[in-house]
Amino acid sequence: MNEGTPWRNLGVIGLRLVDLVVRYALVFTITLAAVSASLPAEFRFAAHDGLLFVMYIGIPSIVISFVYGLANSRTGMAFRGPLALLLLLPLWFLLFFPPILIIPAMGQLLFALGVMRAPLLGPSQLRRQGRAALAAAARLAQVLASRIGRAAP
Repeated sequence: MNEGTPWRNLGVIGLRLVDLVVRYALVFTITLAAVSASLPAEFRFAAHDGLLFVMYIGIPSIVISFVYGLANSRTGMAFRGPLALLLLLPLWFLLFFPPILIIPAMGQLLFALGVMRAPLLGPSQLRRQGRAALAAAARLAQVLASRIGRAAP
């Protein structure tokens, strides 16, 4: 495989996804610790509450960041500004809990405005190759699904 093959580029995209998840997990963990520390002792988080936050805020935020990063070729604030607004969307249910809304919002803004790699894939050539790699992976998945469908009785 040379550097232009779709599978190598798919590996680069995978590494960037791992980088995004690690960076987001660090910011998210700090944010949850700050939220828990700001609450009175009787309202502190249990482990299952943290998992709910991961499910309702963390996973959608990672998906939004990854898709936005793949689709966007801008850099600097032209990249980070719209991402910051998009990352506030998963916080909608916290509008019912105004005392704790500000801390997760600040965490999301910190991630979007300072921690996330911008742009996600770097030079435009890599983005084009990344899209080609994702298209090749989608075609492969489609072929495999059609062959599995034909093999089923």
